[in-house]
Amino acid sequence: MTQIFNIKNGQISFETDKVSISDNLKKHNLITLISAGIWTIFGVISVLRYFKTSDQFLLWTGLFIGIGHFVFFILSLFRSNQNEILFNDIKSIKVKQRFGNRFLDIKLKNNKLRRVIGLENLTEIEDYIRLNIESKINHAI
Repeated sequence: MTQIFNIKNGQISFETDKVSISDNLKKHNLITLISAGIWTIFGVISVLRYFKTSDQFLLWTGLFIGIGHFVFFILSLFRSNQNEILFNDIKSIKVKQRFGNRFLDIKLKNNKLRRVIGLENLTEIEDYIRLNIESKINHAI
């Protein structure tokens, strides 16, 4: 039996043996990686300008911006953008809400995270996962 839920930019389909997700995550990940890379380079350039001018402001803002976005860049490498995920590959699946944003976190067995953002029917998805999906994941482990 296939259950389909709409999200902001696509849909999630829970099938008998897999989860199919159609959204624009590849584009979102590319934009995130490029912007984090640019800000990291800007931070490095700011620190290098500190060595030339000895201005403390350039040092601390460069370190803050560069290190912060470098960490964000590294963390985004641990995200997955798979469109079809087998239940055998899923470690856990949780519906979360932070700062008014609703999303579905699918933790894979290879320790990558597939995040689906823009959920519309939060309670329906939570109920469906609790009743139908968690038993499949627990049996697959």
